[in-house]
Amino acid sequence: MMLDSSPARVKLSTFLVLAVLANAVPAAAQIDGHISAMVNLFPDPDPTPGRQEVTELRTRLYLEHQSDVGSWFRIHLSGYVDGLVRRGCCSTPMRTAAIARPSDAYIEFRGSWFDFRAGASRIVWGRLDEFQPTDVVNPIDLSRFLLEGRSEARLPVGLLRARVHFGGAATLEVIGVPVFRASRFDQLDEPTSPFNLATTVPAGVVIERQEPDFRRENFQGGGRLTATTARVDWGLSAYRGIRTFPTVTLLQTVAPPTTLLETFPYFTMVGADFETVRGPWGVRGEAAYFVDDTIQATSGNPRGIEGRSAEGGVGIDRRAGDYRIAGNVLASWNTLSDPEVSVVAAADRSFSRETRTLRAFAIYNTADRTLFGRVIAAISLRDNLWLEGSGGLFTGSSLDPLGRLTRRDFFYTRLKLFL
Repeated sequence: MMLDSSPARVKLSTFLVLAVLANAVPAAAQIDGHISAMVNLFPDPDPTPGRQEVTELRTRLYLEHQSDVGSWFRIHLSGYVDGLVRRGCCSTPMRTAAIARPSDAYIEFRGSWFDFRAGASRIVWGRLDEFQPTDVVNPIDLSRFLLEGRSEARLPVGLLRARVHFGGAATLEVIGVPVFRASRFDQLDEPTSPFNLATTVPAGVVIERQEPDFRRENFQGGGRLTATTARVDWGLSAYRGIRTFPTVTLLQTVAPPTTLLETFPYFTMVGADFETVRGPWGVRGEAAYFVDDTIQATSGNPRGIEGRSAEGGVGIDRRAGDYRIAGNVLASWNTLSDPEVSVVAAADRSFSRETRTLRAFAIYNTADRTLFGRVIAAISLRDNLWLEGSGGLFTGSSLDPLGRLTRRDFFYTRLKLFL
């Protein structure tokens, strides 16, 4: 739940998260985490003419604890408190917001051939870099995806997971998600966020949202089988779920205002992935076919149209000493448009005994000619204190998400203290 910036509500939310962590574990138990402060600069995040500079201060307190009872039972608790101060140009009022939310918080029973998890968790499916077609269990926070990457952007969902471990390195995983959770453009003051694609909606247009409620018909679930054969790790997956970003429909009304209805349609996905090593190179592939999907139509009146879609790709990577380079080629198709191809490149490098790191990432859509690139550099000031700087660039303009984020270039610096 989004909280306003009143001190009483922020203090109450902070207390609730910290109290859960403090009271759920023994006093002598170890609690890990970090405190960070990030300053963001968006030189021109608004699509309207003129310069619309925005500056942000984002803070985070993250706490995590894990307790094992022998080898058969585990308790994992984590949560965070985020704060925001956002200042725009042209006499725009300063915006403040704060949230306090649990992260991974679950119990897990483990055995030699079986384990069971219940609670809020993040589940990773797929093998490609950043854009993983079969990674459909968890929603994402788009702002954190663009600023930091997919691993930081996944939002936990309440779920039940059971895994059976067979001989020969084979595992069958079954997941059930009883409560829907939507993806977010930004968890902090979303209406004014530079990464909120809804801010491009013309003035005078009203947006109505219909999120799936908690009932049996909205239960999501699926499974994944993974195994190793002839030095090839492979997986098969299937999932029946709900799209976490909304489909928009223009409602025809006789009198103003114009209304855009946001709904969250169902989908059915079947997928496959593999990974192997050939000499110094790793080779990976992943594909997802959405046999039952709803495609967003953008020409004419915006609406969702029932159809099918597919996404897939192959990639290579090489690790040698302190560096890793990777490249992926992704293809996507749906019943309303021609196939599109995107190229993804990533590189990681550490220096001076891992006290300095450099990470680069880029994706280029060959059809729309849109590009997003990001570089993150970090230096260790001491054992538990890191200073980080990053810059992101968007080029091109189209109706796809990357094209709609043009002029959202950003720069940030962050100080992160590990507890």
